[in-house]
Amino acid sequence: MGEPNTLQVVLMGLITVFVVLICLILIIKLMGFLMMKVTERKAVPAAVPAPGVPQGTAAPGDKQKLVAAVAAAIAEDMGTDVNHLKIHSIRKL
Repeated sequence: MGEPNTLQVVLMGLITVFVVLICLILIIKLMGFLMMKVTERKAVPAAVPAPGVPQGTAAPGDKQKLVAAVAAAIAEDMGTDVNHLKIHSIRKL
């Protein structure tokens, strides 16, 4: 048997690349499926709201804490001080 010609080398290279890519896709999909099953098993039940507080409302102290937390997160992301920020409103999406 002689040496392989250029076309055979190119075809073998392309086939090898696509077979490896298909294997990687299958492995990633399998890992995603397994991770979904693991996270479903470890899911924490939703917290039950306190009976005295209507859902969707917050006490004034809680709102101030929320504004402070949002301001701190924005300041950290922007790399500035919280005193340089002015939050006009916060809406639930």
